Amino acid sequence: MLANLGERPVLEWVVRRTLRVDGVQHHVLATSELVQDDPIASLGRSLGIEVFRGPHEDVLQRVLDASAAYDPVAILRICGDNPFVDPGMVSHLVSSYRQFRCDYAFNHRPALGLQVVDGLGGEIFGIDSLRLISTNFSDPRYREHLTLPFWDHPESFSIRAVEVPIELRYPSLRLDVDTPKDLEYLNGLVTSGRLNIDTAAHEIIRCARE
Repeated sequence: MLANLGERPVLEWVVRRTLRVDGVQHHVLATSELVQDDPIASLGRSLGIEVFRGPHEDVLQRVLDASAAYDPVAILRICGDNPFVDPGMVSHLVSSYRQFRCDYAFNHRPALGLQVVDGLGGEIFGIDSLRLISTNFSDPRYREHLTLPFWDHPESFSIRAVEVPIELRYPSLRLDVDTPKDLEYLNGLVTSGRLNIDTAAHEIIRCARE
């Protein structure tokens, strides 16, 4: 997250693009209490976003604690390895959630028949569903991987895949950063001058497909 994409850290791309999402009341960068994550916290503060630090492996508790001060109805999560997260796509996710209210909604990756580029959207958790998981589900994997209980127990939760425009339906494309090779590829798109921190999703996809 701190490696450079162009002239900015990957995490800065994520934060700056996420801050442009409509319908979000509070923005919090949630990271761990480990010393190795001190630079992540420092970068978040330098960008003017609130930083919360919690357990390293218990991501569920970290998210619940980070949101506690705001008493939210739902939590929008954007992963720190998605530098091209698209404000328009995520704004649509937020407005769709407000309309259809469910336990879990997403448009960030292909699933449930959703055709979409991996790494441009986001996911929303109803706060009550996260609290239910924290109280009633004992599998330790569910503390680290927030989406697992929804997929493992679909009978217990309402899940919605939010459709995207046809020009964004390229599930073979991945635009997140999991490996050095991923970062090298995305840096090629940025340093070529074709993409910048304000580029919209359809333009990003066009460049990635060339």
